[in-house]
Amino acid sequence: MELKALQNLFYDALSEKDASNPEELEQRIKAAQNLTPAQGLAVYRGSVTGKLSQTLRSIYPVCYRLVGKNFFEATALTYIRQFPSLSPDLGDYGGQFPDFLKEFEPAAKLPYLPDVACLEWYWHRVFNGEDATGLDFQALSKVPQERWGEIIFHLPENSVLIESAYPIHRIWQVNQPEWKGEGQVNLEEGGVKIFLWRDGYEMRIDLPTEEEWQLLKAIRAKKRFEKVCEDLAAEEPAIDVAPLLPLLVQRGWIAGFFL
Repeated sequence: MELKALQNLFYDALSEKDASNPEELEQRIKAAQNLTPAQGLAVYRGSVTGKLSQTLRSIYPVCYRLVGKNFFEATALTYIRQFPSLSPDLGDYGGQFPDFLKEFEPAAKLPYLPDVACLEWYWHRVFNGEDATGLDFQALSKVPQERWGEIIFHLPENSVLIESAYPIHRIWQVNQPEWKGEGQVNLEEGGVKIFLWRDGYEMRIDLPTEEEWQLLKAIRAKKRFEKVCEDLAAEEPAIDVAPLLPLLVQRGWIAGFFL
């Protein structure tokens, strides 16, 4: 049997795919002492599943706390069977978990859970992302005035815009280990727009105003500055970019530009 075919057979046996043929694989396994080939596979399968489940718990600690140990572990097992790890880096595992929760019927009574998971996933990715550079004011000052309209600003490399119909920032906040205030969140507080980013070594959950949010979205779309101003001026009500841009720069929400 070719190595690739043997590897596929081993993978199918570990993931318990319906099409797998464990008997054929077991014939090619040298059993460990006091273990049959089937038992050896079960031990290996349990180790892989346990490690992936532990990874999900470490990335989604708030979700774990919201649903409890038993529910989370059962959910994780279902997820792991549908979404195997495809990267040698466990930090890459779990990106489909928020979308999975949207379709996971047992979690339907917690409609905010997928959005909380989304916040946790991006927190994990931003926190572990590469360091970003700040806006080069000297280079920006050298751009001729007649070319200002051609500038394309960009947000920090480690940043993301998250929008939810639920107050997921409050749910996240009250479920942190160091939280000492009221532990209940009123879902009637309504939705939230979040700018999640990393300022040096500090993670930040900032809440832009509606006007700031629209400007951030336009910058994320990599529009020319002239087009940004035109589009936001056409909004109802109109948005004036002139007083907003310096605020975003001052806060560190704009990290660079190019022409």
